[in-house]
Amino acid sequence: MPYLYAAEWLLQIIQAITLAIVPVIVETGDGEQIRGEFKGITANTLLIETNGSVRELPFNKLASMQRTAFTPKVPPATQVALSNGSRIYSGALKFDEEGILIEPRRQPPLRTPVKKVHTIRFRKASPDTDAQWLGLSNAGNNRDVLVIRRPGNRLDPQQGIILSIDATTVKFDLDGTEIDAPINQLEGVIFGGSKDIDETPPIRITDIYGSSWALTGNSVNDGERPIEIQLDDSLQHAIPFEQIARIDWTSGIRMLAEETATASKYKSYVATNVDPSLLNRFFGPKLKTRTDLVLNGGSMTEYRLPPQFKKFAGTVQRDHTSGVTGNVTVNIKFDDKVVWSESLGDAEPRGFELDTNGARRVALEVDHGGDGDVGDNIRFLSPRLLK
Repeated sequence: MPYLYAAEWLLQIIQAITLAIVPVIVETGDGEQIRGEFKGITANTLLIETNGSVRELPFNKLASMQRTAFTPKVPPATQVALSNGSRIYSGALKFDEEGILIEPRRQPPLRTPVKKVHTIRFRKASPDTDAQWLGLSNAGNNRDVLVIRRPGNRLDPQQGIILSIDATTVKFDLDGTEIDAPINQLEGVIFGGSKDIDETPPIRITDIYGSSWALTGNSVNDGERPIEIQLDDSLQHAIPFEQIARIDWTSGIRMLAEETATASKYKSYVATNVDPSLLNRFFGPKLKTRTDLVLNGGSMTEYRLPPQFKKFAGTVQRDHTSGVTGNVTVNIKFDDKVVWSESLGDAEPRGFELDTNGARRVALEVDHGGDGDVGDNIRFLSPRLLK
């Protein structure tokens, strides 16, 4: 027994030493950067030791805290997207009549009602299927969707009811017939119903496995216990501090439609003597429903990329008023370099989630495909910048 107590005492000393030398960089709302060591967190302040003293920094004055000495871990393949904007990598996962059990690596399991889950993707992100998967998951669905991966990396969505999920199988009701779908043949599942995803939480924590936790608040913590977080009015979780890679206190999302375009132009397929500025006024990019942008074939619009945002995400789809009448290609450019390109020969949505990699400008471009611009109307659904 004395040896056991000695081992516990030694472990506590090692943990204390480790926690005492967690270096971080804190960025304030006005751009000041503070280097120091994490010493704790309260419900509304961050405690940082710098220059031999502990500073208490109010959340409403902070933008982010970045840990500077850690090794990112390889995440599990499965990712669960909650309706509050959280995206959680999970090892084991189970869905039954009690809800969905998510098991983040080296963290306590999280059980959530199915109504709070938006999607489960069983495979790692891949350029071969990302556009199709993101397009399907961002489109509204009244029913559940089972997304099957077919040969040639083609995704085949089937609507029905998800009954259960275990380690190997999704049980699915397809028009009254129950089927057991092997997970190794699926891309993922999308839960139907109205789920407005809110990616503007007061606080967002990113852990070393890449999970992004959107939370409304946290408990007081002295740096020696897991940080208790409140995901919404009824859902709680605990994250060990040694797994925290970053904390953001300002909004994690900015809608591109809220920004002012730095350039915008339209070039008609048929040559004309009409003043280009007049053509652009009538046929150039337009704002729709406060969050969407509509571009006709031959249009381009460009925006600045604020440096604090690291990703650009959204969905493109042929506008429902124009139908499908010809070839059209959508290009997204960072600093004049094409980083995403999709030809839309049908009405199916395509999604994107792109790392900005320090780019300063993003341009959205619709190419009419050389067969005229009639019907080449593309809607960008909620294009947004993410931290």
